[in-house]
Amino acid sequence: MSQSIQKFTLKKLGVFKNCSIPQTIRLLRYNLIYGFNGSGKTTLSRVFGSLEAGVLRTDLPDGGMFDIQLSDGVTLKSTGDYSALKDRLLVFNVDFVEDNFKWKEGTANPIFHLGREQVELAKHLKKVSTKKNEMEIQRTTARKDHTNKNKAFADYKRITAKSISDHLSLVGRSYEAPNLASDYSVTYGEAHKLSEDERRIAHQTAMQKTPFGKLDLLDDLDLNTWNLVNRVQSVLNNTIGDIVVEDLRSHDLMLTWIQDGLIYHENHGLSSCLFCGNGLTKNRLQSLQDIINGEFNKFTHAITTLKAETQRLWDSCVAMEKTIPSINDLSPSLRSESETAASSLKNSLKAVSETAQMILGLLAQKLEAPNSRIDLGTLDTTPRISSRDESIARQIVDLNNIITKHNVEYSNFDNVKAAAKKRLKEHYLSLSQMDYLAYQKDEKNTKTELDCIEAEYISLLEEEEQLKKDMRKHGPAAEKISKMIRNYLGRTELEVAALEDGYELRRSGEPVKGSLSEGEKTAIALCYFLSTLEAEGRKRQNLIVVIDDPVSSLDTKALNYSFSILKAALGDVNQLFLLTHNLHFMNEAKKWLKNKAYPRDSTTTPTATLLFLDAIQKNGDDGLSSSIKELPKYIRDYESEYQYLFYLVRQFAQSPDGLTGYLYVMPNAMRKVLEIFLAFKLPGSDGLSSKVATIATKFNHGLDEGCIHALDRLVQLESHADNLDDLITFSSMTIEETKNAADILLKMMSALDEDHYRRLCNICREDSLIDSSQPQPVSINPSTEIGTATFK
Repeated sequence: MSQSIQKFTLKKLGVFKNCSIPQTIRLLRYNLIYGFNGSGKTTLSRVFGSLEAGVLRTDLPDGGMFDIQLSDGVTLKSTGDYSALKDRLLVFNVDFVEDNFKWKEGTANPIFHLGREQVELAKHLKKVSTKKNEMEIQRTTARKDHTNKNKAFADYKRITAKSISDHLSLVGRSYEAPNLASDYSVTYGEAHKLSEDERRIAHQTAMQKTPFGKLDLLDDLDLNTWNLVNRVQSVLNNTIGDIVVEDLRSHDLMLTWIQDGLIYHENHGLSSCLFCGNGLTKNRLQSLQDIINGEFNKFTHAITTLKAETQRLWDSCVAMEKTIPSINDLSPSLRSESETAASSLKNSLKAVSETAQMILGLLAQKLEAPNSRIDLGTLDTTPRISSRDESIARQIVDLNNIITKHNVEYSNFDNVKAAAKKRLKEHYLSLSQMDYLAYQKDEKNTKTELDCIEAEYISLLEEEEQLKKDMRKHGPAAEKISKMIRNYLGRTELEVAALEDGYELRRSGEPVKGSLSEGEKTAIALCYFLSTLEAEGRKRQNLIVVIDDPVSSLDTKALNYSFSILKAALGDVNQLFLLTHNLHFMNEAKKWLKNKAYPRDSTTTPTATLLFLDAIQKNGDDGLSSSIKELPKYIRDYESEYQYLFYLVRQFAQSPDGLTGYLYVMPNAMRKVLEIFLAFKLPGSDGLSSKVATIATKFNHGLDEGCIHALDRLVQLESHADNLDDLITFSSMTIEETKNAADILLKMMSALDEDHYRRLCNICREDSLIDSSQPQPVSINPSTEIGTATFK
């Protein structure tokens, strides 16, 4: 097997004060080295670059030294000859980009042409052309199917839209397929469907040209039937009693007749009875007058008074019933409710009227026989009568409320009509939506199928054209890079075109003018680098390749593309070093290498190692010092930096006086932990400061106002770091403030989500990130600003 790098030692090279690969770590075929910005990745890549060039890079610190131990026992020293790997070690870093591209002119250094056998190209071209022709037939069929489904969908939308328009009688206003499609951008469910009565009422309201007239409210009705019945009952049970002479006691019905006769005889001066002819003695006349002119008159007057009062009660009920509006005079939407209320009131009034009629009959009997007790018969004398009066009062209020609604609708007729039309439209939309979605799905499925076929056809067409270009004399290297760029970025606008006198960089078919984005520069540089791997007779399986941060300003999709390109191009090299400070790129590398580094089968030999550039501030040092360690468990086992940062914050909070070698990252590490914790605790688009304010006012956290202020200061002062690689910045917070903020942050997390906090603590107890032999942290005055304390 070809030589590979086994160990290295770096001294006086920036942050590498005295760094060696520990005995417990072996450099294997695939090596991922991850570290924060400023942890020494670029310096390490320049050491490798010196081995590539065979001479020391001038941008390495003066006085720096390195020893590189190879697998065959050879050691390359910075003070000796280290050209042994010159033809087999290739480095991609910022220096490679600078050395090989002239960005201002938009041109690249000449690209070595990678020849291919023309016969093999021709064979492949024939296969692609045959498949393309077959795909063209499928494309024709798919286009026809999609056209038919599209037409069916369009016809359905047109017919359905016209039906809804007809139902709504939209004279002079159009409701067409585009309106229908727009309305179906939302879902209409059972809640929008109307019953037949609801639909009929809504339709009547919507079609109504003018509002129904305004109605008067019903007057209040003071019945007091219970009081009347009590008084009637008392009168009917009373008699004249002892005032009646003995011979009239058994002839009650004659009292009224005697009263009339007495008055007649007195008025005509008669001294003898017209009925019997006998004389009327003075004593007899006086006794009769005493009966008639005394209690009898009072008694009969009370009866006639009650009779008149009862008649008025009956008249009031009849009059009230006549004032109840007809349901045909009310708005259609209120008719059902009105009919129920009016019916209840009429029934109650009828019951009162019947009671009044019964009382009138009983009083008439009493007038005929004043000295007789009249049987009440079926007259209700229970308190239910009082409840009925109260019911009538409520029923009048209920009906008046309906009349008030009617009058409101009368005043807002246009709005009521518009609302009815809206309900009708939503009703008809809800009835048709399932069919609409079915037609839409059919059309969409055929469109998706057509798009897939079109994409494959276009891909074959492009591949055919690409193969034709590859067969041309001057194009193979340029086209290879262009294709790699398209795959790398997931876009097609950049290409390297071959010219008679060189190569031209184009964007969207036009020569590039102006500056490129960082992502475009990185893509072109890396693709150019990869295209040179096998140039000059080199073989991949003999190469040692170093890649330093191959991503710049790439989104997640582009990052996936780029890493796929790297894996395909570098998977079979002799030895690979991936250096990065980008968390997302590191995660992609972990997915590829983790099983190689930690095989599930214990009998399988690892072929990869995952390492970490651990930058700390040692006791007595002015700046940072980096060392090589295994990738921390909390970074290795999780895709998020959350667990690792929590571990650092917790260690910091538990350390004496808040002193730690990681003090320089602590303010931003705490802010990031707070940000991630609140992101799932309070999901939403609110800023971090707003979320802290929400915690302060709406959660029972047990923290006083000063604690919340400390968290808010942390939010306001520290940078908005997106991930671990952005954590190293200068901070104006003092060590004392930072230690206090760490304590408060952990207390808040425990108070708001104890289970979550406990789980994190359990994770931290499972393993130790920081070597127990780590140098003691630097001693600093607690009031010193962290930025001043950690950097000079």
